[in-house]
Amino acid sequence: MATICPLRSVSVNPVCCNGCGTCAEMAPEIFRMDPLTEKPVVLCDDCPEEDALRAQAYCPHDCIEVD
Repeated sequence: MATICPLRSVSVNPVCCNGCGTCAEMAPEIFRMDPLTEKPVVLCDDCPEEDALRAQAYCPHDCIEVD
């Protein structure tokens, strides 16, 4: 039987984000870095909960919100 992974909405507060790229490294299926702004872009509306929470936990400035 397959495990069902809940989906969550993810957003990034660009004001407090320093553009370190940790989120894109931790969850490349959710985030990518915008080369112009040097800030992360969320790639999906509904993201796997486990990946979103992992990226949130490693964000050094608590810029990631998981709903």
